[in-house]
Amino acid sequence: MSDLSVTAQIFVAHPPAVAFQTFLDGDLLDLECTRLVVGAAVSVSLPVGGDSTSGAPIALLGHVAAVRIGKSVAIVHHQPWRGRLTLRFHADGTGTRLVLQSSLDQDGVAWLAHKRGYGPPEPLRPDRHRIGLLVSKSGSAAVFAQATETLAQLAVDEINADGGVNGVPMELLIGDDASDSLAGAAATRRLLRSGCRIIFACVTSATFNAAASALQSTDVLLVHTVLNEGGRPSPGIVRLGERPLAQARVGMPTLMSETGSRTWFFVGHRYSWSYGAHWAARRVAAENNGSVLGDTYLPLGTRDFSSTIGAIEDSGAELILSSLVGHDEVMFEQQCFEAGLRSKTRTLALVLDEATQQLIGVSAADGVWAAFAYFQGTTDTHRDLEDRYNTLHAGPMPPMSSLSETTYEAIVAYGRILAASGSEPDKETLRRRLMTESNAARVDGQATGPAIVLAESHRGIFRPR
Repeated sequence: MSDLSVTAQIFVAHPPAVAFQTFLDGDLLDLECTRLVVGAAVSVSLPVGGDSTSGAPIALLGHVAAVRIGKSVAIVHHQPWRGRLTLRFHADGTGTRLVLQSSLDQDGVAWLAHKRGYGPPEPLRPDRHRIGLLVSKSGSAAVFAQATETLAQLAVDEINADGGVNGVPMELLIGDDASDSLAGAAATRRLLRSGCRIIFACVTSATFNAAASALQSTDVLLVHTVLNEGGRPSPGIVRLGERPLAQARVGMPTLMSETGSRTWFFVGHRYSWSYGAHWAARRVAAENNGSVLGDTYLPLGTRDFSSTIGAIEDSGAELILSSLVGHDEVMFEQQCFEAGLRSKTRTLALVLDEATQQLIGVSAADGVWAAFAYFQGTTDTHRDLEDRYNTLHAGPMPPMSSLSETTYEAIVAYGRILAASGSEPDKETLRRRLMTESNAARVDGQATGPAIVLAESHRGIFRPR
């Protein structure tokens, strides 16, 4: 299916120069971009028709491809599908006719169909070995998931280039949880009915737990590929990625030592990830003679952090631990910077990856610390993978991060296990082997994978310490 081109028009009751400035200010199409120049990370909302749910604006995440001040902007977007959006500002009487032209490929059509409730399971195909990827293509968590689908497909392509699964091609099916646990459970059931043998999840713990419930009493293994708070062992799930205890033990003592400060304020979300992360951070603070002066939990999707910032200032805490994810982390760090908090405090952000860093902006992200097992471009270990990734598409690409790299590693490990076995092992055998053989298996930062690295955001780059 070739790309479709969809055009829409919006009338703005101001001349083009004023309308363009309104767009830059974020008051038109909810533009989020710290500096509208080619290559800058950007988020923009497209208005669509329909009811209050399916007709909600669609947030596109991508990079600026071209700018003509006062006249036009082109954006290459990566989520919820790959495409190009062009905005043109035309004089129309005393106002402006804003023309939006968007490309829509097969993935975009499928995503829109699922969004409106028209997405049935894929017809079963015995000539394909199907695996599922549960990912946040939309919603608050989409910020950190931008590169995941591309890297997952790269892993599948490499497995197929080596002969697939006993001569049967592997096929990747995508489910979008929309950063919502109920939507994630529905997407999981669709992947199950489509014949997926295993499902890899690059999602929040809230969605992961809902997906695990949806897969109970089935033979399908669910693999959490990204950092998570851990949990009780279960025969149906595998948890890979970093753990907050390992992140905190690497980051918190260093911040306390370098700043001479001992007082913390924790900011997180109202679900299991932040509860577990803050428990781990409290333990590390106590181990290092620190104290926690505040601990706040907010709903996923929070946009206004003024009351939280006020509470931090009132507490007198000099160190902040953030377990916020995705767009919430973007808004929090930007508002901390604007409030002048960056000059008074230091922040360790547990889910600050490269894509989130880009959208926060160079100035607002400067001085924030992160702790992952991988940062793009910092070592030679992943140089070959980074090169292969960067040649997949022309134009701007979302950066790789630990969150997307672990998904790639987990799928590659799955293919390697199947190739060595000669046949698909039972679920328990597969679970044990994935936990021990995947390069993404980073349980509490032990020797099952690379060590946690502490890095500081400086001028748009993570610099390991």
